Amino acid sequence: METTGTSTGIGRETPSGEVPETPSAGASVCGVWLPRQQSHCGRKPGHAPPHESAASLERRRIRRQRRVRDDNPLAVQRWRRKHRLAQYGLTEEAFARLLEAQANRCAMCGEPFQDGQSICIDHDHACCEAEKRSCGRCVRGLLCLSCNTALGIIERKAELARAYLDRYQDPRRPESAEALTL
Repeated sequence: METTGTSTGIGRETPSGEVPETPSAGASVCGVWLPRQQSHCGRKPGHAPPHESAASLERRRIRRQRRVRDDNPLAVQRWRRKHRLAQYGLTEEAFARLLEAQANRCAMCGEPFQDGQSICIDHDHACCEAEKRSCGRCVRGLLCLSCNTALGIIERKAELARAYLDRYQDPRRPESAEALTL
């Protein structure tokens, strides 16, 4: 089959009105061979660069569908909460029981949690090696952000703080008075 005009692509009419041969089952509409992917371009004829295989186009389509979840703030919030609880070995039900057992209050300062307030999950770091992961058995309680921050600092710097206080707050030591006058 000969064409007299310029082809606009496989399966499309040429300006002379003839239709070129349709591609074989493995080829795509554009028909440009992509040697690195060992496939033909899967885009429509006459498209702007770059050429993409059918598999690549399918992966992009799936990524776009997943982004719909990212566009829904409630779906994102549910996913983040579930993922965060799973990192600490908790389920939604276990978290709710823990929150109820603490009367919806911080386990350390006793202040009630407000709507939308960040609730930190405190766990024994000696039990599980990962910083923000837990087996679930070593969860100690739920804390507000300020108490969680304070507790983290105290746990890491307890020995330094004790040495500092012993050294500089003992009024019987003459060097503590000298250190304050410097």
